Amino acid sequence: MALARIIFAGSCLLLCTVCLSAQNGDSVTSLATSACSNSSDCYPAGLNGTSVPIKYINCSNQKCVCSGCFYATISYKSCAYQSCWEYAKTTQTCNDLRKDQRTAFLLSLFLSALGAANFYIERYDLGGIQLCCFLLLPVILFGFYCVIIIVLLLFNESRYGGCEDDGIIAWPFLILSCVWLLLNLMWWVADIVTFSENLRMSGDGCPLKQNL
Repeated sequence: MALARIIFAGSCLLLCTVCLSAQNGDSVTSLATSACSNSSDCYPAGLNGTSVPIKYINCSNQKCVCSGCFYATISYKSCAYQSCWEYAKTTQTCNDLRKDQRTAFLLSLFLSALGAANFYIERYDLGGIQLCCFLLLPVILFGFYCVIIIVLLLFNESRYGGCEDDGIIAWPFLILSCVWLLLNLMWWVADIVTFSENLRMSGDGCPLKQNL
């Protein structure tokens, strides 16, 4: 009876050992299947069948190593595209699509009133407003000046000779000119601070390439 129990226990132990070995073998096989064996296993979608230099995508110790316009996923099983970058298949190079911060700053420093910096970073809405304020407001001021003179000539001709003395024409023109200068000055200072601190995104949603 005791011998039968020993044989039964030994059989159960042997059976459990075989099952555990099979499970461990399955897990090792699954790990090996999910890990990369060469750099092509790490290519993101759309690059299959092409060649990417190993300086950008490489397989090291069964993990994907990515740089340049690619980054490694959390599990290191593949590479993905960096935002605001592109990979040129013909030249096999990574191209940075971000606009240059230094260029934008210099344009804002010297040509801010024309909206040059905002046009450069493809913020056409802001650049258009700046350009209109700079070009259209003087036209409006000149038109306002001419309207006042015409009105005075038509309805108050006898008093026109003394209008310059009492400031009928000079003061409104001077006030509007100061408003125009103040508006451009404020926008100029705001643009300089914004681009020096790299606080404005380009029109495609990418940050500027920080090099100032």
